[in-house]
Formats: sequence, C-alpha cells, structure tokens
Amino acid sequence: MQTQNLLVTGVSGHYGRLAATHLVESHPAGWRGTTTLIGTTRTPSQARDLARRGVDVRPADFDQPSGLNDAFAGADRLLLTSTAAEYAGARRVQQHRHAIAAARNAGVGHIVYASFMASADSPLAALAADHVATEQALRAAGIGHTVLRHAFYMEMVLATARRAIASGVLRTLNAHAGVAYVARADCALAGACALRADIGASGAFVDITGPQAVTPIMLARAIHACLGIEIKVDEVSEDVLRTSLVAGGLPDPVAGMLVYLERGMAQGAMQAVSADFRRLTGREPGGVEAFLMQHREALAPNH
Repeated sequence: MQTQNLLVTGVSGHYGRLAATHLVESHPAGWRGTTTLIGTTRTPSQARDLARRGVDVRPADFDQPSGLNDAFAGADRLLLTSTAAEYAGARRVQQHRHAIAAARNAGVGHIVYASFMASADSPLAALAADHVATEQALRAAGIGHTVLRHAFYMEMVLATARRAIASGVLRTLNAHAGVAYVARADCALAGACALRADIGASGAFVDITGPQAVTPIMLARAIHACLGIEIKVDEVSEDVLRTSLVAGGLPDPVAGMLVYLERGMAQGAMQAVSADFRRLTGREPGGVEAFLMQHREALAPNH
C-alpha cells in the first residue's frame, strides 16, 4: 500500500497532542523510514516527547504565513487543529486561512478540519462563526477536505459538576435539554482516524458526538452514581443563573458566556447524537458516567 505523510498541527496543545499520540501508538513499526508523521507547533520545545517517538516536529506559527510552506512541505494529508479560543474572531479566521493557503502551496492533498457542531443558523451561531468561516475557506481553496464537527467537549461537565457539588444544586435554564458531550480524547481519536483514511467524497461532514444527549437531570444522577452526592436540579431564569455564577466566584463576563451557552443548550443546539464516531473509529464513544468516574478524584469535595 502506498504510504502517505501525515501532518498534525498544534501538537503542543491538548487536541493536537492527543491526535498525534493516537497516530504514534497505532503505528507498530514507529514513524520512521518511508512514512513520516509530522507535527507542527509554535513551541517545538513542548513536543520533545513526540520527537523522541519519531514525530518530525517542526515550528509553525499561523500568524507568520511565510514560514508555513516549509512547515507543511512533504505532507500528503493534514489535520488542521483550530487555534486557541483566545484568538477567536477575525484573527483566528485569518490564522486558519493562512494554514489552508500554505497547505495548498505545499501540495497537501487533503485537509481534515476539527470544527464545531453548530451552523450559521444555530442558537450558538456566535460561537460557531469562526468555524463556519474556516469551512467556507476550505471549500474556496479547492483542496480535498473532511470536516469533523465536534459537539461540546465533555470536559465542560467537570466545571458544572464542581459547582453543583459545592452548592448541592445544579442550576440550569432547561432541566430536560440534552447535550451530546464527547470527550476531547475521543475527538482526537476521530481526527487521527480521519487523517489516516479517506472518508467518502471531499467536503464530507462528520458529526463527532457522545453516545447520548445528557440532560442536567441525567448529569445529577451521574454525579450521585459516581460520588454518592445528591444534587438538586433547579430550573432558573437567565438572571438568576448569572447571579449565582458570579456569587460562586466567576467574573461577570465568564458568567455571561456560560449563560449564553446554557441558552443555546436549552434550545437544543447540542442535543443531536450521531453514530459517525463509531463508523469512523470502530469504537463507541465514552459516556458521561464513565468520564466522571475517570475524574472522580478531581471532583471529590475535599480535593
């Protein structure tokens, strides 16, 4: 079988590192010889462990497009990790456009983009805007591509659970609105699998979700099953939710963002469950109770 050189961007970040690690561990002979696994990052010193495992770690800064052609040279397929949330808005979109243009210039044949499971008409449209713009840039570039649309990371549940455990109450706008949370590690596995293999026609969309839409009521039950702590679920108004978040120590802008997310979830923006993860990886995604058990120590009240 013809070998392909695979590239993962952002390998010093959470998602990119996990995806690169999955690829390293799935290649029994190691990434040496005729097949190369390339990892790019602004901080190569933070990816020395991957370099020791055979990954060709290269410097790449999406704000500095002049260096990206060399960083992407020789890659056949590229996993484009979205840049950090701190760059959200015009800067992040421009960063992604720089990467897509460099991939085209370097002769990359296919890009897998780690996107977000919300569209321009979603209740979470503001959160999705950068990803929608990046998907448009991919289509305009004329490069083969696959878009992985992630549901909310299950890691979000940890902060919600900690607040609920501290107060004994899980406050929400809609106790029956489900969210198909998916662990970041599962998203990274999906990215690694998509990078290795063709998935239907170019331009395919793949929804990466957890196994079920978890409601606040279900989350409270999962916390009880994990820690034996009873959590009351209380439906409140947006004003009450924001006030309680601020009273719990969150800055007002952060509380406002969480209320915005809650509003979108209450309207069903993240409730769709897809079987795409299983079709892509051959595994079932992890559920919320197992995830909480995995992080049980961090959730314990005296931690």
